[in-house]
Amino acid sequence: MKPIILLDIDGVLNPVVRPGADRPELSLPPATAALVRRLARCGRLAWVSTWPADQTGGLESQLALDADPLRVTLIFRAADEDEPTPKLRSVRRWLARMRDSGEADWDSVVWIDDVLGPDAREWAHQYDQPVLLEKPVPAQGLTELQVVAVEVFIDSDEETGR
Repeated sequence: MKPIILLDIDGVLNPVVRPGADRPELSLPPATAALVRRLARCGRLAWVSTWPADQTGGLESQLALDADPLRVTLIFRAADEDEPTPKLRSVRRWLARMRDSGEADWDSVVWIDDVLGPDAREWAHQYDQPVLLEKPVPAQGLTELQVVAVEVFIDSDEETGR
C-alpha cells in the first residue's frame, strides 16, 4: 500500500492565478508541477484546499496524473478560526469517513500544508498510522527537500514493514 498525501494549494503549490472566462484559472510553474507528479508517484493525492473543485480540476488537467486526486471536504466552524490548524477537524473527519466506508487503501498519511500547528503534531503522534507533516514556508512553497522527505518517509515505512 501507499500513503495518502494530503496536499494544500495556497502557500504550498502557490499557483499563478489568471483571469478566466467565468472564474480565475490556476496554473502551476513547471518545477512545481514536476514536484507534485513525484508526490503522486509516492501515494494517492488528496486536495486539502478551499479552492473550488472546478479550479482544482484545472490543476489536475495540467498535471495529467494517473489517478485524479481525492478531495478532503472542508467544513469550517467558527471555533476552527482560533485553532492553530484550522483544517485539522475536517481532515480527521474525512480520514475516519474514508476508513469507515472501506475506501482508505493507504497505510500512512503525509500532510503538506503551510498551516500546521502543535495540535496537528499532537494528532499525528496519536494517529494509528505513521504520519509525516511537512510545513512549507508560504513564500517558497513546496521544495525539493520536502518531496525528498516524503520519499524517505515512505522508504523507511516500507523497510519497517508497515
